[in-house]
Order: sequence, then C-alpha cells, then structure tokens
Amino acid sequence: MKINENSPQDMDSQDRGSQDLDAIDRDGLPPFVSSWKQLYQLLIGTLVLLIVLFYLFMTHFQ
Repeated sequence: MKINENSPQDMDSQDRGSQDLDAIDRDGLPPFVSSWKQLYQLLIGTLVLLIVLFYLFMTHFQ
C-alpha cells in the first residue's frame, strides 16, 4: 500500500489538529476568497454596484 505525503497517517497529532481547524474555517468558501469576511465584503460590494447601475439605467431611460 502506497501512502501519500499528506495523508493523515504521516502527520503527527498537532499537524492534524491545525489542518482540521483550517478545513473548518474554509469550509464552503470559493477558491477566490481567503476568509468569510472577504466573501461578505465582495457580496455587499457587488450588491451596491448593481443597485447603482440599475438606478443609473432607470434615470437614463425615464
């Protein structure tokens, strides 16, 4: 049986614990953000931009 370098069998208990915490912190995050705070900032910024663009679109075609 071949064991990969990063398999849980090769790590000591401290490495496994820190890896589990990192996995919990990044659980569900897309690859282009590094934290939940950054994801929410991106989301709110996108929504504000859309609101401004739709407002400008509305005023232009009234």
